[in-house]
Amino acid sequence: MSIKGPWVDGYVLDYHTVSSKPTGDPYYRFDTKRTELGELLYRLKYGSDKGALGAIVDTVEDFIRNRWRPSPAFDCIVPAPPSAAARKVQPVMEIVRELAGRLAVVTCEDAVIKVKPTQQMKNIDDWHERKRTLQESIQKGSGEVDGKRILLFDDLTESGSTLWRGADVLNAGGAAAVYALVLTRTK
Repeated sequence: MSIKGPWVDGYVLDYHTVSSKPTGDPYYRFDTKRTELGELLYRLKYGSDKGALGAIVDTVEDFIRNRWRPSPAFDCIVPAPPSAAARKVQPVMEIVRELAGRLAVVTCEDAVIKVKPTQQMKNIDDWHERKRTLQESIQKGSGEVDGKRILLFDDLTESGSTLWRGADVLNAGGAAAVYALVLTRTK
């Protein structure tokens, strides 16, 4: 799915869930069916299942090399800053590192950083509050982006507010071009 924003071109590869129905069970609250990519991401992100990493990166690499037309050339890949700093496995970082190796480009993990912790954006309903929170917490880091063609990557999006803020920071930092790619989106 094409996504519009402050980038040259951008895509979300799939939806995260197909359905989610309440069960009435306080311990197993929802019966959730995910897309194949959504399930792989869920396993990596919430189950710390590094076995899902290869299949995720296979999907992303295939999209970039064979289906993104025209296929952009990147100088580096910038991961969107994670919302949960305490997570055992940071899926975006793991995916970006593996993908960068396969595409023979560098990662710019410190180009966009979170300077203070926030709650997950999915838990902030008001768009203006999300925007204010992100402007305060996501800033330019020490990584140099001036004149570079950048792939800004995130794992899951709802409103796109984190991606927009990251792209704004990169554009203000002098990036030659910013492209956006997200694995899955909520409905």
